[in-house]
Amino acid sequence: MKVLFSWLKEYIEGEIELKRVAESLTMAGLEVGAIEDFQGDAVVDLEITPNRADCLSLIGIAREIKAILGLKLKKPSFKIQKELKETNFKISIANSELCYRYAGRIVKGVKVSSSPEWLKKRLEASGIRSINNVVDVTNYVLLEYGHPLHAFDLDLIEGAQIRVGTPRDFGMTEVEITTLDGVKRKLDCHDLLIWDAVKPVAIAGIMGGANTEVNDKTVNVLLESAYFKPERIRKTSKKLGLSTEASYRFERGTDIEALKEALDRAAFLIQQFAGGEIYEAIDVYPKKIPYKNIAFNTEKICKFIGVNLSEEEILRILELLEIQLEKKDNFYIAKIPSHRQDISIEEDIAEEVARIYGYDRIPAELPQAFKYVEENYELTKKRKFLDLIRNYMISLGFSEAVNFSFMSADDLDLFEIPQNDRRRKFICLLNPLRQEESVMRTMLFPGLLKNTEKNTARGIENLKLFEIGRVFIAQQSASLPEEPVHLAVITKKEDFKSPFKDDPYDFYALKGLIDGVFRYFKINNVQYIRSKETFLHPGQSADIFVKDEKIGFIGVLSPRVLSKLDFKTKPYICITELDLDKLFSFVKTEVKYKPFSTYPPVKRDVALILPADFESQKIFELIKSFDSELIEDAFIFDVYQGKGIPEGHKSIAFRIIYRAFDRTLTAEEVDELHTKLVEKIIAHTGAILRDG
Repeated sequence: MKVLFSWLKEYIEGEIELKRVAESLTMAGLEVGAIEDFQGDAVVDLEITPNRADCLSLIGIAREIKAILGLKLKKPSFKIQKELKETNFKISIANSELCYRYAGRIVKGVKVSSSPEWLKKRLEASGIRSINNVVDVTNYVLLEYGHPLHAFDLDLIEGAQIRVGTPRDFGMTEVEITTLDGVKRKLDCHDLLIWDAVKPVAIAGIMGGANTEVNDKTVNVLLESAYFKPERIRKTSKKLGLSTEASYRFERGTDIEALKEALDRAAFLIQQFAGGEIYEAIDVYPKKIPYKNIAFNTEKICKFIGVNLSEEEILRILELLEIQLEKKDNFYIAKIPSHRQDISIEEDIAEEVARIYGYDRIPAELPQAFKYVEENYELTKKRKFLDLIRNYMISLGFSEAVNFSFMSADDLDLFEIPQNDRRRKFICLLNPLRQEESVMRTMLFPGLLKNTEKNTARGIENLKLFEIGRVFIAQQSASLPEEPVHLAVITKKEDFKSPFKDDPYDFYALKGLIDGVFRYFKINNVQYIRSKETFLHPGQSADIFVKDEKIGFIGVLSPRVLSKLDFKTKPYICITELDLDKLFSFVKTEVKYKPFSTYPPVKRDVALILPADFESQKIFELIKSFDSELIEDAFIFDVYQGKGIPEGHKSIAFRIIYRAFDRTLTAEEVDELHTKLVEKIIAHTGAILRDG
């Protein structure tokens, strides 16, 4: 916020020096970013933190200077001499949850013209252009009090009334309004507007409508001063992409008790600069907001800040901050003024004392530890587990993505997630910034796909990304959701061409990567079973099981889903997502070793003709269940479809390795065992033994 220093001095009793003020404000948390020259005067550029909405005004900054330097505040002196009674005009609040208070004053018989030069200078120094004397007064008081005001042309307001509410409050779903900048804007049923008897005349807290604009022909004016719910103003402002001086303050929270004084000040100045007669204020305040009361103990305050201050010094500082105090038995009750909405707990009281006392006066020392924190070995092991996976992925050339923990509910429909799937148990955000991030994510890969889309649009053809993060699954009987940690991996290739008819190399490469994780952590009994995920390619996908528990999936993104995404070409995309919490439960904490056999192995190959949709995992299950200790290993080395194989069938060739620990196996012994094993497989699968 930029303020003219000569203007700021008018609100302080006594002399203040620019350099000292700049240093004091910076040390107290209101950083002075720059001091600029403006027409022979100094303009102070202050960086105001979002929680200090009270300092978005000259009076607010002067109040801080008063407290820091121990001076007195000098507020503007004015008095409306004569008020006429207004009996015809009415103001009503249809939505008191979004508008807590609305006050208005009518000024009739004004003459709209240019503002005095000194007023123009002050506005220009603060970054606001001069329009006319009526509008300039509202901006002047905005800078002075930090409370936005708006001036309507009274004669353009139909029905002699103002109503405050959303389109829904008046039986509509959406409305259009042309704002003062000449842009036609659509507002939905949730947005708060100001209405006359017929139409909307302003977007509440953001910008007025062109249909009631004050111009050179205006004679009668209605001044508005209100308090709107900050969250609603911020949401509408973000949605419209429209940020104004008014919305900047309203969305941070203004002083609800000062709005009447700001209204009176504006009416007084308009009468001075534009003439006219002032009518009595119409103030609608349905439910008064109570002051916040905070209990605190002075000894505890001293422990918080690390300095032994006297009780008198603490009370003096709080009185300088206009905090009223009431003494109880061994503590105080602080009545927080309405302009300090950022103070809500005892620690805030301690921070205020520290700020005004001076952070630079607090000695630097290490905090005392009263108890050593015992190491959580289970948590440490899990962190190490996650770090090892992260380093493993990076070592293989993958880049880590870090996305927000939000997603769109529409993603679940895009990826055809069934209605009874647990990933449908999402948590909705009460106040999302945008619809695309309106629920807590229940899976990671949609975020990685969006990363892939953006990188593709920027010319990145081949991409390898992974993300480790939490997903959030709502629990019906609990207030808090499940928050398992997942690993999602995505690989993408553009214009994937292979010399073979079907080359699912990327799928098997990604499978090999996941197998590497299982091998490293000594996780056995891993099974890949044909996936039921509808967003994956039916022929190149699998659900991953460990000891009959599903921990994730792997596969190629379905062409049907791919066509719905924002890709100009048809890239080859492989994805996997694993539940790392489940995987961690299978990590072996103790590794046992056994000697390997010193006798030679005997290998036997067999090829079977099976239906094309047969799952090869079933063969391994049959081999595993075969009653023999001589089978050491088994693996598939060829899958073939084509010449010599009946249509709708495929040939699966696998190798079985036999070995004994106490002797060398004979060919006859192995042949007999191998024949029995093959017969069992054929009997259970209906396979045909392939010759040649």
